[in-house]
Amino acid sequence: MLMVALYCGALTLGLAYFLLIQWVLRHWAALPFFEPSPAFSPPKVTILVAARNEADNIGECLNALKQQEYPDDHYQIVVIDDHSTDETVKAVGHHASPNLTLLHLPGNQRGKKAALEFGAAATQSEIILTTDADCQPPPEWVQFHVQHLLSGPNKASAGPVLLTGIEDRALFRFQALDMSGMMILTAVGLHTNTWILGNGASLAYHRLAFEAVEGYAGNRATASGDDVFLIAKLNARNSGGVQFLKNGKAAVPTAAATTWRAFFQQRLRWGTKNAAAPASPGTTFALGIAFLLSWSILLTPLLFFWMGLQALLVVVLLVGLKSWADYQLLRTGSSFLGQSHLLKSFAVSELLHILYIAIIGVASLVVRKYQWKGRTVE
Repeated sequence: MLMVALYCGALTLGLAYFLLIQWVLRHWAALPFFEPSPAFSPPKVTILVAARNEADNIGECLNALKQQEYPDDHYQIVVIDDHSTDETVKAVGHHASPNLTLLHLPGNQRGKKAALEFGAAATQSEIILTTDADCQPPPEWVQFHVQHLLSGPNKASAGPVLLTGIEDRALFRFQALDMSGMMILTAVGLHTNTWILGNGASLAYHRLAFEAVEGYAGNRATASGDDVFLIAKLNARNSGGVQFLKNGKAAVPTAAATTWRAFFQQRLRWGTKNAAAPASPGTTFALGIAFLLSWSILLTPLLFFWMGLQALLVVVLLVGLKSWADYQLLRTGSSFLGQSHLLKSFAVSELLHILYIAIIGVASLVVRKYQWKGRTVE
């Protein structure tokens, strides 16, 4: 009886994950592809870039923002320095231009949320866009986001992000494939109003909508999560008011973590913000299925000494269902981002993903403090 229960449990868990991914892919296919109109009257916009210790990256970010296919007198770049201890301020000064403003976060404030609120309060633009100081948005980025935002009753537009790095390294290939899948999940979660995902590296919203939900009031104490907390608040006030910008040309490149330690710290930060963000039944179900499936795959081989080869058959079943579903998801996501060639590393990345989901899932629930940009945050 125990054997039957184990098989049934494994099959149920594996099938639940497989069917969840099939549901995601169907909704992704149904999500309209966004194509901007050539005839467009551009409103004035402000791009906010919160920066702390980004001397090595901010120059390339500003170069990319200055090359936007948008009228120079219709967009302002505002960099908010979050008490940097390196040459960030000096690096920004090297890129002085009429549409670039540098603000300094007051001494009694710190953190990305505070920086973005401080920047938003300094502008009267109808639309605000945010990106990170280590990103290089493509030339169409502002135009795509603004037109997408104005194409309907949207309060915010969440854009795609892709990772760049050394492609012959397993760590990069794993991160890039994982990000491609996350973009699909982000889009479908917003489109169906099932779960909240997003990335502050590519986000646009109406300034009045931001002010209506009082910015980050209520979650300023959490160091990370400027993206998901704001999206959750906007969606709560305007159901379905945040939509995903489905066009790979708008994808914002950002560098992948270059060491496993940096990767772990980054994903722990992401996991912590997701754990603190408002939960929904869809979020709990999706994360729960992925977490339980990963741990089931890791723990079931321990039954080998009791059940013999039959325990390994259960593992094969679980890995097979997860891999089948994940391959379809990552094939779709990597194709959208123009990174299909990375699928050659799918097998190794899939094994890493099982370990990643299991370990980060636990760590994000128990770890509350971590190092980020020279600070201990929680």
